[in-house]
Amino acid sequence: MVRHFLDLGGPLMWVLLGCSALLGAVLIDRALVIGLRGTLLGWRVSKEQLLWHRRVLPFFTDVPPSIGLLGTVVGVVRSFELMDGRLSTSAVGAGLGIACMTTIFGLGIAIVASIGGHAIEWAIGRRVEAAR
Repeated sequence: MVRHFLDLGGPLMWVLLGCSALLGAVLIDRALVIGLRGTLLGWRVSKEQLLWHRRVLPFFTDVPPSIGLLGTVVGVVRSFELMDGRLSTSAVGAGLGIACMTTIFGLGIAIVASIGGHAIEWAIGRRVEAAR
């Protein structure tokens, strides 16, 4: 099923899949450092370790939507190439399918990164309050 979506979205979907996997790794790391090590086990976590995500998460809120927009442009251009001077609904549909899939996937990554960032900040705030 995943392969079907990747094929629908064209080659930029593979880049977005890589971004998605990296974001998942970052969020898992944050859950382990802040949640498991910091809260459940009570290990000392430095301020730099707590705030590391502030340098990384902006990449995931900015770059994937831009890649999705690039996919939109590629899809529209492909539509015009496939039409080749004649009106063809299948050509337009194929190009717009690429455009829609990359845009949706890119925005989805950014939304997850944004929600994850807010959840991390909330968890850090609760941790600081509990330490007082």
